[in-house]
Amino acid sequence: MQILKAKVQGFCFGVAITVKKADEAIAGRDDVTTLGHVVHNPQMVESLESRGLKNADSIEDVDRGALFVRAHGLPVEVFARAQEKGLEVIDATCPMVTKIHVQAQKLKADGYKIVVVGDPTHPEVKGTLSHVPGAWCIETLEDVAKLPRASRVGVVVQSTYSRERFVDIVRALSLKYYDMRAVNTICTDTNNRQIEALRLAREVEVMVVVGGKTSANTKHLAELSETHGARAYHIEGPDELDESWFRGVKTVGLMSGASTPGWLVDEVERRMESLSVAVA
Repeated sequence: MQILKAKVQGFCFGVAITVKKADEAIAGRDDVTTLGHVVHNPQMVESLESRGLKNADSIEDVDRGALFVRAHGLPVEVFARAQEKGLEVIDATCPMVTKIHVQAQKLKADGYKIVVVGDPTHPEVKGTLSHVPGAWCIETLEDVAKLPRASRVGVVVQSTYSRERFVDIVRALSLKYYDMRAVNTICTDTNNRQIEALRLAREVEVMVVVGGKTSANTKHLAELSETHGARAYHIEGPDELDESWFRGVKTVGLMSGASTPGWLVDEVERRMESLSVAVA
C-alpha cells in the first residue's frame, strides 16, 4: 500500500503563533484562562491544560489574571468586559481572522450591507459579526434566497470555509443584488489544503484526514475528499485507524487540518505503515 502525503501538513502559521503565545503565557503562572479551547485539537488542548491553562465558559467566570484570546478571536463585547474587570488580555487572534474584521468594517464604511458567509455558531463568525452589527450571516447556497432586498451588499467569509461553496454563493449573490462586492477572506493555508485535498482525492482510493472532530477546516477537507473520488476517514489520532479500511487498497492519501501538530501526523503515518503490512 502506497501512502501519499499532502504537501501541506502540521499547524498553519496562525495556529503556530497561538500555541507559541499560549506556551509563553502559562510559563511560570497559573492564572491564564481561555474561553473555549485554544485550538481544535484534543492532544494540544490536553497538553496546555496539563501545564496550567484554564478554560472557562464565560467571561463572567474569569475573575483574575489574564484572559487568553484564542486564534478564533472573541466578540468585541467580551474584550470590553475583560477591560471592565481589570483582566490582562493576551490577544492571540489569528492575523487572518483579524483581516476579516478589517475587511468587513471597510465594506460597511463604504455603505455596503454586510453578508458574512460561515457557520453562525462558530466562535470566529460570532466575533466577526460583533465587529459589524446588523450584518447578515448565511451558511449555505440555499440561504441566499432568504436574504432581504438591499441596494448594495459586501461579502466576507469564514477563514476556514469551503472555497467551492463560497464561489457558488458569491455567484448567487451577484445575480440577486445589483451592487455586490465580495472579498475572499478564506485564509491562504486553508485554500492550499483544500487544493491538496482535491489533488490527492483524484489520485488515491482512501483519504485519511487527521484533526479535531470539531475543526471546521478538517471537516471540509474530509468532505472535499469524499465528493472528489476518495473514501475519506476523519480521525483525531492513530488509535482510530481500522485495518479494514485498507484491505485491497493500493493508494492512500494522508493530510491534516490546520490545528493538527506535525508529530501527530507522523504517528498516524507510522500506524498506517504497520497496517499496510498486515493487510498486504
